[in-house]
Amino acid sequence: MNIAQLQRDLDAKKAEASALFAKTALDAQNAKNDKGEPTPRERTAEERQAVQALLDEKAAIEVRLATAKGDANMAAEIEKITAGMIKPATPGQTRTVTKSMGQQFVESDLGQFFLKKQQRGHKTWNTPIAELFDVRAATLTTDAASGGDLVVSDTRPGILPILFKRLTVRDLLAPGTTDSNNVSYMQETTFTNAAATVVEATGDKPQSTLVFDLKNELVQVIAHWLPVTEQMLEDVSQIRSYIDARLKLGVQLTEEDQLLNGDGTPPNISGILDRVITAAQARGADTNADAIFKAMMKVFNASLVMPDGHVVNPANWQTIQLAKDANGQYYGMGPFAGAQPPTLWGLPVAVTPSIVANTSLTGAFKSCAQIFDHGGLRVDVSNSHSDFFIKNLVAIRAEERLALAVYRPLAFGTATGLN
Repeated sequence: MNIAQLQRDLDAKKAEASALFAKTALDAQNAKNDKGEPTPRERTAEERQAVQALLDEKAAIEVRLATAKGDANMAAEIEKITAGMIKPATPGQTRTVTKSMGQQFVESDLGQFFLKKQQRGHKTWNTPIAELFDVRAATLTTDAASGGDLVVSDTRPGILPILFKRLTVRDLLAPGTTDSNNVSYMQETTFTNAAATVVEATGDKPQSTLVFDLKNELVQVIAHWLPVTEQMLEDVSQIRSYIDARLKLGVQLTEEDQLLNGDGTPPNISGILDRVITAAQARGADTNADAIFKAMMKVFNASLVMPDGHVVNPANWQTIQLAKDANGQYYGMGPFAGAQPPTLWGLPVAVTPSIVANTSLTGAFKSCAQIFDHGGLRVDVSNSHSDFFIKNLVAIRAEERLALAVYRPLAFGTATGLN
C-alpha cells in the first residue's frame, strides 16, 4: 500500500482513538444517578474495549507502515547498487530490478556470440568478455550421466540444485570500488591521550601522541573455470541458470572464506582474522550469548567503536537458538514462530561455516572495514584450450578482483571456546 495513504490512515486512527478516549472520560465524569445527582464513575468494560480496539487498529497500521517504509528503503538501496540494470516501471509503481546475472550474460556480446552461432566455421576463436556487475570439475554435457538433468522436461519442469551455505559476510561489510591494483590508506596505530586539567596561565598544556601507518592492500583475483559443450551454451535458459547458480556461487564461496580467513600471502587477501584484533574473550562458564556480549564490550573498550554485527558458526548458533530456561521454554522464538533474521544483542548475525567452529567474530564491520571491488564478476569463454575444438567443448571462466581494507583492526574481536 502507498506509504502516504498508510500515514493518513494512521493519523486518522490516532485522532479517532483520542476523541473516543476523551469522550468516554467526559461521559464518566458527567455521569448521574437515578436522582439526577452527579456521580462520577470509571469507564465501563464496553468503553474500554472500544478504545482498545482503536488502539489495536492503530498498532496494526504502524506495523504495515514500518514494513512499507522498510521495503521502500530496501528498493532504494537495491537501485543504488544495480545502477544500469533497473527498468522504470509503470508511472506510480515501484521501479524493479529486471536483470539477473544470467540474463546479463545472455544479453551481453558474449551471450549473443553463442546465440547467433558466430563460433561456427572457425577453427579457433575467442569470445568477447562479459562483465556482470553487482555480483554476488568435470565436463558438463547434455548427456544423462552429466548435465542432462538440467534440461527442463515436461515431467520435471525445474532444477533441483545442490544446497550451499548462505553468503552473508559480504553483506556486513561496507562496499567500495577501485580502479587500481592496490588500495592504500592511513591506519591509526598509536593514540596516547594526555589530556588533563590545567591551571590557568601556569605552563604548557599536556601533549598527546597520534601515530599513523600507511597500509597497502593488494587487489587479488578469485577465479575458476569449467568445460561446457557448445550445445549447452546455445540454450538460453540453461546458460542463464548456469551463470546464476554455479559460476557466481563458486566465486562467492571462496570470497567469503578469504574475507574471514585469508592469510595475506599472495594470491590470498588478508582477511579480518589475519589482523591484530582485540584479544579474544574466552567463554569459560558463560553461555555462548553472554561470551559474545562480553566480546562486544571488549571490542568497544579497546577501539571506542560499538560493534554492528557478528559472524557465528552454525554449530554454535544452534546452541544459542536451542537454549531453554529451567521450565524447558526457549529463550528465543522457538520452533513455531515465524522465521526471523538472525540477530543477537540487537545486531545481525552472519551464520556461516567459513568461521571455525567454537569461535565467533564480533566487530564494527560497516564503519571499520571495506571491500574494494575492481569491476564486477567477469565471464570469458573460448574453445582454444587443449583439444576442445575437435570435441565441441568450450572453457567458461568466471573471476573477480577485490581487496579488503580494515581501517581499525581493534574494532574486531573474537569469542572462543563456544559450545
